[in-house]
Parts: sequence; C-alpha cells; structure tokens
Amino acid sequence: MEVQAKRRYRALPLIASPLHRGGHANAHQHNRGPPTETLGLTPLGKTSQAHVSVLERDPGTPAFREREEASSIELFYDLFFVANLTSFTTVHAIDDQQRTLYSQSDNLPIAISSYIAFFAILWFTWLQVVLYDVRFGVDSVFERLAKLIHLAVMVTFAIIGNKFDPSSPHTTYATMRQLSMCLLVSRLVLIAQYGSVMLWVKGHRKITTPLSVHIASFAMGAVLSLGFFFTFNPQSSGQAYIVWYIIFVGEAVAVFVSSSSLGPSISFQRTNLSERCGLLTLIILGEGIIVLTKSMNYVVQGENFSPGIIAQIISAVLIIYFLYMLYFDARTSHPPAAPLYHHLWALAHFPFHTALVLLLEGTSRFITWRNAMEIVDHIYSVYATIWSSTNNNNNSTLVLADRFSALSSQILQDAHADPVVYNVTGYLNTLRNSSDASSDVANDAAFGIVITLVNATLKFFKIEAAKKETPSWVGGETGRGPYADLGNALIVYDLVFLYFFVAAGLTLVLMAVLMVLGKRGKMARGDWIRGGVRVGVGAGLSCVSVVKTSFTAEERFIFSPWMVPTVMLGLGGVVLGEGVLGWVLPARRGDGGGGEVA
Repeated sequence: MEVQAKRRYRALPLIASPLHRGGHANAHQHNRGPPTETLGLTPLGKTSQAHVSVLERDPGTPAFREREEASSIELFYDLFFVANLTSFTTVHAIDDQQRTLYSQSDNLPIAISSYIAFFAILWFTWLQVVLYDVRFGVDSVFERLAKLIHLAVMVTFAIIGNKFDPSSPHTTYATMRQLSMCLLVSRLVLIAQYGSVMLWVKGHRKITTPLSVHIASFAMGAVLSLGFFFTFNPQSSGQAYIVWYIIFVGEAVAVFVSSSSLGPSISFQRTNLSERCGLLTLIILGEGIIVLTKSMNYVVQGENFSPGIIAQIISAVLIIYFLYMLYFDARTSHPPAAPLYHHLWALAHFPFHTALVLLLEGTSRFITWRNAMEIVDHIYSVYATIWSSTNNNNNSTLVLADRFSALSSQILQDAHADPVVYNVTGYLNTLRNSSDASSDVANDAAFGIVITLVNATLKFFKIEAAKKETPSWVGGETGRGPYADLGNALIVYDLVFLYFFVAAGLTLVLMAVLMVLGKRGKMARGDWIRGGVRVGVGAGLSCVSVVKTSFTAEERFIFSPWMVPTVMLGLGGVVLGEGVLGWVLPARRGDGGGGEVA
C-alpha cells in the first residue's frame, strides 16, 4: 500500500518523454503481447494506460506510447468545445433574423454561413489539439500548461464569438483581430509541443522530417494569423477571413500526409483518434438533448401539453436515439487499414458534425414553432368565433370590444408580454367608437388585435421579426408594423425548414460515407445495402425541402405537426431496416454492425 501511494503521488516531471521506456521498436520483440506502462497521474487522479506494439515498426526507430483510451484532461477539453458551441448557439441562433438578410439578388441565408464559419474555427482548432494528444500526449508540467492555454483559447472563442459576424467584418474588425490572435496563440503552443517531441528523437530523420512539416505548417498559419491582425480594419473589404479556412484545411492535410507518408512511425493507425471522434459525436448528441430540454421549458411555461406537442417531443427524443444507434452501430473496432481512408474518415467528421448540429438545432426550433402555432391557431379560432357570433346576433361594437379585450388579456398575460409594446388599446377604442360591427373599420381593428397577439406569442417563443424593413418582394407593404413582423417571422422559419431537412438528409448520407471509409476489410454485400439505404433515405429527406418551391404546399406542411415526425420516421425506418438486414445478412466477424466499439 505504501509503494502504491508513493507511485500515485510521485512528483510530476517538468517535461515527460513521449517515447516508450524501451526506446526502440526492436527492443520488445521478445514479448508475446504489447508491453504497457503507466503514463502518470492525470488531473482527476485517473491513471491512463499506454502500450507500444512492435508490429509495422522499423528496427531502430523510437517507439512512441500508444494511447488505449482518452484521458480525463482530453475529455475535459472536449467539454469546453461543446460548451463553446452551446454559448454561440444561444447568442446567435440560426434563425436569428437580424443575421438573415435577404435581397432580390442574393438570398443566401447569412445566419447559416455565419454559424458554419464559427463552427469550423472551433472544430479545426479542436482537431489539431487532438491530433497531437492521440500520439504524443503525456502527463507533465509542460503539457498541463499547454493544455491550459488551449482551454483559454476555447474560453476566448466563447467570449468574442458573441460578436462574430463574417458578413460585416468592416464593422466587427476588432472581433476578427481578436480571433486572429487566438489562432496565433493556438498555433504557437502547437509548435512548442511538437518542438518538445523533436527533442526526444534527435537524429531519427523518419520522425523529425514529418514533425518538421507539422511545425512548418503551424508556423505558416501563425504568420498569416499575425498578418490578419493588421489586415482587419474599418476600411478592409472583409474577404480576408476566407483564408483562415484554407489554412485550417492545409494544416490538417499537412499533418495527415506527412505522418503517413514521411513518418509511418507517428501515423494515426494505432492511436485512439477514432475514439476521440466518437466521443465528440456523443457529446454533440448530448448538447442536442440540452437544447431540446430548453425548448421543452416553453411547453411547461405555456402549459400546452397537447397530443401534438407530446408527439413532437417523443419524435425529437427518438431522433437523437436513432442517430446514436446509426453512428455507433456502424463503427468498427479498429481504424481502416489504409492510412488514406483513416484520414478521410477523420476529416469527414467535420461535415458530419456540422450537419448533425444543424439537424439537432432544427429539431429544437420546430418543437418551439409547433408550440407557438398551436397558440396562434387558438387565437385565430377565438377570433373567428367572436366575429361570427357578433355578426349573427347583431351585437354592438361594445360587446365585440369587450370580448377581444378578454382575449387580449389572457394571451398577453400567458405570453408575459409588455402591454406597452404590444398595445391593443387603440384597436379596442376603434371598435368601441365604430357604429357598425360589420364595417371595414371594425374588421381592420379586430384583425389588428389578432396580429398583435400573434406577434406577442412569437416573441414569447423567441420567434422574433427582423429589425429591418420587410422587402416588398416577399409580400406585403414595405415598412414596420404588426403585419410586417408576422411576415418576417414566417420568413425565418422558411429558412429553418430548408436547413432542417437538408441537414437531416446529409447526416444520413455522411453516416454512409463514414461507414464505407471506416471499414477495415472488404465491404460485404450487406454493407453496401446498408450504405445504399442510408443514402436513399437521406436523399429523400433532403428532397423534402423542395416543397418550399410551392408556397401552398410549404404553407400546409410547415403549419402541420409533421416536420419533426417525418425525420423521425425516416431515421427509424433505416434503423429498422438495418436490424432486419442484420438477421438476414449478418456482418462478418470483426466488421462491427452492432454494439459499442473502441
């Protein structure tokens, strides 16, 4: 017990060697199995085991420790990534109308492009940290300080991400400068980390050469990031930020290609890169559950537990569960034998994670939308009832005003609306002063009350109208007012409708791509069928977005309760079909096809 205590609380080295204690690959050829060695104490007190295999190693080449599983500090870093994403999504919702600018010549939804642009910054920064950790991550004072700086970069992303807007960098140039400095710091830390590895492998060109390529690519990225700091200014054209993404892809390609072709000893074949990608997928699904529960809070506040809303929530939960099964059931226990497929498999997680985030966000938005639409339907139904009974019984405009006053009080109270902002007093006075309940003046006043109540409901569910004038080409009159607010709010969910179904289809298609790239052996007939089903159903879900080409068809569908259940049924059909296929054409042993994998 005393010996174990001494080992547990040993002094943390200033800089630890990433090499296996035996030194070279041929130093352990007499061992039957891969030797293991404790890497040291992790920040949460958990010991992480590592081993080195002599297979496919060149004699005389230093052998690096191989990680069997992610350490606690690595999982902690992943949580910072998702917390950052959640913070950005809260501040910059993909249906944020202030960032969804339309014109007749350019109807590209800037909200989506802004969201994806920031997500790319987070994801590729995360990727480069992971590519180092899975090969050379050890526990030391130096590595803990490096990780602390990486965490600080993520925190800074969360702070400055609130003002991130690539559509107008000339007005947010300070934010773009701050992002440039964050990227600069991140690259400098990676240079220092890879430089520390080179200290342990001096004289071994098969390792120092690819490491030099790593360092050179990050040095170039650091220099360009520094240059961007001075490029962004109030007079800049705003297109320089695009080079960021070229740098991200170039760095990833440089690390992958140099590791596999120039230095197979530091390739990713025997690392836990597959596990890290899977863990991030799992955490993103968990973030989707958090967003879903936030949408459910509106249901609780509005006390609207109708069968339609309950069906929406059940469908959303099943969507997340089906996504979990489809992703993890198709994973194999080992990475692909060909390094190229392994690299493509890892990089394919960027579009997959992007589509997954958009799908989960859209699911949450449509639950909120459906809840709001049920209340809006109630408002219109009461309006029709009041108006019909008033005209049939020849009631006075005073009776009409009293009934609309009662309806307004109920809706505004339930929506916690500001009576000053959503003021219906003027409309009620117009009704009372009108001599004829069937006149156009009375009708316009009554409908003005309805529109005001609808806008208050949309405000409660954060389905807000744009703070810009409504373009005349989208229908209605240009300007502000209750009618313009409602029209702009509908434009927003026209955008959500588009990206929701496209993202759902792309998620399934990319899952098929990941399944093909992730296969270690030859694809069996059942594998091709599974992939084909995913691509087919995914294409079908994406094609649902074509409905928006017909205004009448889209209006009927978007006001129906079938948006979320449609995606759920598509994913559920794939899960059921693959389950039946597993009985008819079982997968070859070792090819996955069910269950958790490493």
